[in-house]
Amino acid sequence: MRPFVTEGRVRVLIETLRLSKITEPVELENIASNAKTTESFARKVLTHALGETDDTWISISPKLRVNLALEIARAGRLREAAQALTWQEFEKFGEQCLEEAGFRTERNVRVRGDGRAWQIDLVGFRGELIISIDCKHWNTPSYISRFKLAAEHQRHATLHLLATVKEGRQGLAVILTLRDPPAQLSKNTVLVSVEKFPNFLSGVTPYAENLPFMTSPLAVVENPMSQCS
Repeated sequence: MRPFVTEGRVRVLIETLRLSKITEPVELENIASNAKTTESFARKVLTHALGETDDTWISISPKLRVNLALEIARAGRLREAAQALTWQEFEKFGEQCLEEAGFRTERNVRVRGDGRAWQIDLVGFRGELIISIDCKHWNTPSYISRFKLAAEHQRHATLHLLATVKEGRQGLAVILTLRDPPAQLSKNTVLVSVEKFPNFLSGVTPYAENLPFMTSPLAVVENPMSQCS
């Protein structure tokens, strides 16, 4: 497929996702106009992505919206895909990224510790590795200090989660953001944007020396990056 045709297809998918966040169903004419293409081309793209579509209006279920976001992400436009999702869909998007990387997932996990309840948006399990994720569907701050409180919270929540599973698991606290964070780490918590999340997941193992793994509520594995804050 020629490059400009590929770019036109991605624009149609992005505009469909963005407009259906505002109102649903969406008029095909508006999708084509915003994507700077013809209605016939937009209809062809959406028929391929969604199946048979009405001549005038496009109706998209929450599941299909996430699938559209994944298609856009695979085309290298992950950030734009995530920005068009609601916070609930953003969590589901992160879950599907985990599943594509071979993780078993659980959402809205609750654990107790230090006399209180802790909630974790998303947890991924793969072999000995447990990734505990706080999904921040926000306008990513440019100052690392803005992350410290959230990172501290996520680290403690992850430690309490590890106390509930069998020994030998390696836990990693992660904050997933819309845009690139100002640093890779804060308070022994990994900060990663949705744009880099799939590559991060494909390369992470329980033996990576540059990541601040936790093995128990009383022991955090130290490494050269763990002093970043």
